[in-house]
Amino acid sequence: MSVEVCNYRLTLRGKPVGTHVIKTEEAGRVRRMEAQSLFQGALGSSRVLQRSRSSVGEHHSLDFREETQERSEKRTFEVDFDADSGLVRASKGPKDRSEIPYLRPYRDPLSMLAEVRRLGDSGATEIAMLGKDVVVQFLGAVDLNTALGDKRANAYLLHPGNSVVYVDSQAPHAILKLTQRLPDGHLDALIVSIASEATLEGFAADDRPQERGSKSGRRRRGRRRQKRRGRN
Repeated sequence: MSVEVCNYRLTLRGKPVGTHVIKTEEAGRVRRMEAQSLFQGALGSSRVLQRSRSSVGEHHSLDFREETQERSEKRTFEVDFDADSGLVRASKGPKDRSEIPYLRPYRDPLSMLAEVRRLGDSGATEIAMLGKDVVVQFLGAVDLNTALGDKRANAYLLHPGNSVVYVDSQAPHAILKLTQRLPDGHLDALIVSIASEATLEGFAADDRPQERGSKSGRRRRGRRRQKRRGRN
């Protein structure tokens, strides 16, 4: 299946401050998403790259990675939602790791947006997130003037934070606008174009080692179980 590519223009108090791109690919039961933000002007110069793998039908996250490049400094944050072990593992570096029980079907920031696209005109919805749950409230339908023409959109208010997501009422229900409240004003992501690509290339290199490691881990656990049975 082809990759949906949504391109946005970022503005703060009406002035351009960068670009934002969200790529989405659904293959079988797994959704892969990539979001890249390039900031400039009043927000400084930085790049934020997020990657997510989640369930197509249930939206819960499988893993999430965020890289922030700011001048010469690079920060990485990774989360692995391991249902088999019952643990959520988070890492900010080799010496900064933590684990918590996997108690609920947590979403990550990208899979949450994918879920909002499918809410329709439902009432308030609570989405399980790490740290604090997000309540999504349907505000109603509004008319938007976009680079794609005049659109009818469903508006959703997100608590906490009071961000607003505007979703095209027509399939495939693309996100037309996102508004985030900042101390200096409203940061808006306004859609510029919707295109497609053949594949999400960044995931090809990332997934293969994880899959090999996961399979080898299962094999090692299987061997240990067999050895224990042999001793017994």
